[in-house]
Amino acid sequence: MNLRYLLKGSLALSLALFTASTWAEHNEINPNILEVKPGDTVKVAKIPGTIYLRSQNDPDDLIWDRLPTYRTDLLAAPPVHPSVNLRFTEGATRSKHIYFQVARTDERFYIRLRWKDATEDRNTTVDDFRDGVAVQFALKDADTSYMMGTGADKPVNIWYWRADQQQIENLAAGGFGSTTTLEQQTVTGAGAYIKQKIAQDNEWHVVMSRPFKAVDKYDVNFDRKTPVPMAFAVWQGSDKERDGNKRITHTWILLDTSLDSKPSK
Repeated sequence: MNLRYLLKGSLALSLALFTASTWAEHNEINPNILEVKPGDTVKVAKIPGTIYLRSQNDPDDLIWDRLPTYRTDLLAAPPVHPSVNLRFTEGATRSKHIYFQVARTDERFYIRLRWKDATEDRNTTVDDFRDGVAVQFALKDADTSYMMGTGADKPVNIWYWRADQQQIENLAAGGFGSTTTLEQQTVTGAGAYIKQKIAQDNEWHVVMSRPFKAVDKYDVNFDRKTPVPMAFAVWQGSDKERDGNKRITHTWILLDTSLDSKPSK
């Protein structure tokens, strides 16, 4: 066989494989998925009163196919102590993407999160760790530290889902070591692991929701005129991630929860 044609064919095959892998890893090529960077404002979508979900927290209800999807990057969380560096694996230091949707009815707020994960890790043992995801809201303004809040005066509200249980923990924090379980566990949710033909395309889909009105002092107030600072964290068990070893959004994304036609400035 002519070497020139062999090289041409190999190059074409390599480009095809690269394109296929790129599409699989970065489905943000989809024009309906909007890229979001820290500091950007996203608008909550309105679920009409005439639309009824199959169940309150169905991760794959058809309604999600009709609502805007956002994508943002997750990076390794800064270690709070030098010894934490010993727990970082090569996989944990790579960036990751999370896709999210935010919606509300007159009475309830919803957030749907999904991310690629080739392995389904539901349990924690001596050497294995569960998958998980959390969304964090600043109770005050964006000058609150995205690293668990800025003391008691500027706390955060955290909704935490773990793969070993189908419930959401409603937490508050005002700095490292201050995470507290709230008495009012008003946040509910559910998760589903979706397998594809290629393991790298497998995904977790998680929905969290809460009545729109806050009932606890440390519940985030969605009924406000200014955007709500919001951040995400993902724990991937196969990369030995747990506790402070996680991937996070560095700095806040701003959530406009109003029903105005134009997003807040």
